[in-house]
Amino acid sequence: MRIFQSIVLLTILSLFACGKSEDLPAADAVLVKFVNRTDADMVDLTVSRVEVEDLKKGQTSAEYYRYEALGQQYGFALVEAVGTVNGKRHFTGANCQGICGTSSAPDGTWLEPGYYKIEVLIAKSEPNAMDFKILD
Repeated sequence: MRIFQSIVLLTILSLFACGKSEDLPAADAVLVKFVNRTDADMVDLTVSRVEVEDLKKGQTSAEYYRYEALGQQYGFALVEAVGTVNGKRHFTGANCQGICGTSSAPDGTWLEPGYYKIEVLIAKSEPNAMDFKILD
């Protein structure tokens, strides 16, 4: 009997240890959760005309945000964004704008409909800029 109880207990614990997986329906658009990797709280974030919830340092958005189309190039989402980090307005970094600020990205592709996580980073080469890196 103790062996049975131990097996039941281990099964229950393993279910909790594996984490809660999301039961998501098939995606008909690009659905994105944002992860704040700026080392500071982020407020008033708008990404490609979609208002995103305020994100504390290290926090992932609670909901998925819907985009009918979203491009990517070299692992960065091609977005236009603005948000406030440490009381300063930050804008989209050059990594997220295509090559040399062109309106299109010659080496970019469109993301397939599905669920994605994109981390928001402070751009290393530009003051007051953010980069949007697509996570695997």
